[in-house]
Amino acid sequence: MGTLGNGLPDLPPEWGEVVIPDDPAELAEEAERVRDELRHEAKAARRAARRAKWRRRLRLPERIDDPDQPSLVLPLVVLGVAVVITLLSLLLIAWPSLTRPTPETPQPGPPVRPAVSAPAASPGTGSAPSSPATGQTVPGSPAGSLPVSNPPTPR
Repeated sequence: MGTLGNGLPDLPPEWGEVVIPDDPAELAEEAERVRDELRHEAKAARRAARRAKWRRRLRLPERIDDPDQPSLVLPLVVLGVAVVITLLSLLLIAWPSLTRPTPETPQPGPPVRPAVSAPAASPGTGSAPSSPATGQTVPGSPAGSLPVSNPPTPR
């Protein structure tokens, strides 16, 4: 590499021919691309530094796939899932109302009246039995008549 007489070294040949424009506005698009790349690299470096800081705090290895320093993350996740499943199954077994619906209380039906037998008529009286509630008799029944019952009233 030689110098052009101004004391500066020549540019490397792999760069090719370098053209410097007279108007700096011609480089605005390329300058914006370079700024985006630099921002992206700086953001990735900050993210990597933050991740490395937390790895040091938690005493985790630098790389996850490092065979010299195996990580405890996977065994801890498996153990945590097993504990949660065990506690949920114990809760479901111990608390039966969570798995089976409670039986509904039966609704009462219409009231049932006990059957009242009418006293048998004595042969000497010749009167038919009457209903205690109404005092009416039903003609044509054996022993003279059957008591007439009032139909139940809906409630």
